[in-house]
Amino acid sequence: MTNPRHAAPTAHRVWITHALPALSLATVLAVSGCSVPGLPGPTGAPAPAVEQAAAVTPAPEAEPTPPPAPAPAPAPVPEPVPVKVIPNDLADGSTSHSLGAAGNHLIVDYWTTENTATWSAESSPIIQLSAKVVGSADDRIIKITRFNARVDALNAVLANDTGDFAIGDPNSYSSAVVVPGHPGADSTRIVFTFDLLTETGPFTGVFTRQTVMDSLTIGYSAPATPVPSPTSAPQ
Repeated sequence: MTNPRHAAPTAHRVWITHALPALSLATVLAVSGCSVPGLPGPTGAPAPAVEQAAAVTPAPEAEPTPPPAPAPAPAPVPEPVPVKVIPNDLADGSTSHSLGAAGNHLIVDYWTTENTATWSAESSPIIQLSAKVVGSADDRIIKITRFNARVDALNAVLANDTGDFAIGDPNSYSSAVVVPGHPGADSTRIVFTFDLLTETGPFTGVFTRQTVMDSLTIGYSAPATPVPSPTSAPQ
């Protein structure tokens, strides 16, 4: 009969015997640093890759916005150059003046057949005229006894006609004058004088005298011809 005190140790030794190989294997694996295939470790399956953070390039700093350029100063506006107006009563080639004469009207027509645009201060234009009295309701006689034309600026008399010239409708008095050159001027003023005799009543033979004056200005559009300066005689 077996002694129960000796049976238990035997069974205990058997367990230890079977456990030693597993313990030895675990010890070897731990010492050698190996790993079981399929398990993560230095020689096992690779560890999950860790994504590297992408390098971030810093955005360039925005350059400061330059201040707006100042608005350009407005260009100076040139002052208009005054245009000198040259008077010319014959700019259209003719003109007509109405003058009071003893309760009637003395109508004087002036004209020229020349091109007034070509007149210059050196020109000698010809001016024609015709004078008549209108408005007389009866048969009184009206006549011109003297006609005078002059240019005071030149101290020149252009015409001085005397006589008895009937100018009552339908009669008229006609004449023409030549205007001398006026160097350095842009216009010339002509003064006309009419001495009238007007009968006081029909067939009375008594007359009253009246002087009627008129003026006409002609302008020069063409530039004056430059006068060459005198040159000294060669030595």
